[in-house]
Amino acid sequence: MTETKKSKVNPDLDKHLKALLTEVMERPKDGQEGPSLTDKMKVIDRVLKWEFVKHKLQDGDWGTAFNE
Repeated sequence: MTETKKSKVNPDLDKHLKALLTEVMERPKDGQEGPSLTDKMKVIDRVLKWEFVKHKLQDGDWGTAFNE
């Protein structure tokens, strides 16, 4: 795999998604209301989609059919 393929993944995006997932999965403190299940699932869905995109970016053959 070339270095240019690895550089397409933004490390800041990884960092922010990880922080968002951590924040949404924390248990609420006494007297505070935590995020709803819908909000949690939205964040989890975004993280899973981002992991799928990262996996596809690392696949050297992905998207080559458009060049034909």
